Amino acid sequence: MLLWTAVLLFVPCVGKTAWLYLQAWPNPVFEGDALTLQCQGWKNTPLSQVKFYRDGKFLHSPKKTQTLSMEAATVQSSGQYSCTGQVMYIPQIFTLTSETVMVQVQAPVSCPVLTLHHGPTDPAVGDMVQLLCEAQRGSPPILYLFYLDEKIVGNHSAPCGGNASLLFPVKSEQDAGNYSCEAENGVSRERSEPKKLSLKGSQVLSIPTSSNWLVPWLPVSLLGMMVIAAALLVYLRPWRKAGPLPSQIPPPAPGGEQCPLYANVQHQKEKDEGIVYSVVHRTSKRSEARPAEFAAERKSYHLCRGEMPAAQ
Repeated sequence: MLLWTAVLLFVPCVGKTAWLYLQAWPNPVFEGDALTLQCQGWKNTPLSQVKFYRDGKFLHSPKKTQTLSMEAATVQSSGQYSCTGQVMYIPQIFTLTSETVMVQVQAPVSCPVLTLHHGPTDPAVGDMVQLLCEAQRGSPPILYLFYLDEKIVGNHSAPCGGNASLLFPVKSEQDAGNYSCEAENGVSRERSEPKKLSLKGSQVLSIPTSSNWLVPWLPVSLLGMMVIAAALLVYLRPWRKAGPLPSQIPPPAPGGEQCPLYANVQHQKEKDEGIVYSVVHRTSKRSEARPAEFAAERKSYHLCRGEMPAAQ
């Protein structure tokens, strides 16, 4: 009698959960893995009437075993697991419950779908636009990222899975473009198909910037530069045809003699003619007053060239 009293006093001191504990493997467990649960007694104490629970609801009661096996785990297999069993201490039987064990089945996210929500027509500056991104499957938590032309414009976390949205006002034409979203949960990462957002009409920024002022004046500036360049070409062309500029003509030699100046020498082969020279003379008023001296100058020029002067 004293022995049974000692046993009855010992059991409450240990506690009802210390006699049982639940093990789950593998850890972590991924979608498609075989999940195994085992309910064990303290120091391998024999158990009977073992039952397994998930989130407080009865799941299964195996016969003649303390183990529950699931061939292929799914996302729905996630939850808080526990087990109960009977421990017999003659002449009494105690039903004990284990502590809960969290099992989170890791599943890759599916390709998310992006939806644009705005008015019946294309939005204009000042209108609100909502981006809704949803992955149909995948273990939580899921992090959603929103992109505009490969640039992140926002993010949102879904701790329990599901969808996420981003709401923003249209501020300028820079808000138009190709939008997409990405879902990531630590197992995999998937990107949605891009959706194009177009704005109504031609929108401009409400606050003018320096670039906005420069754009209208750019064609006018180019046209002005072209006019100035054309005027310079027209002004300089007569000087190119006549020869060197007046500032390049050397002063007359001492004694009134003038050395001939050659310009625009062109080598042209025409029939029986030889080389044609374009000779430019600087005629002073003195030579005009005295044609005899001018004739003498012509004669000296031919003598320098080794030619006979033409008969007068």
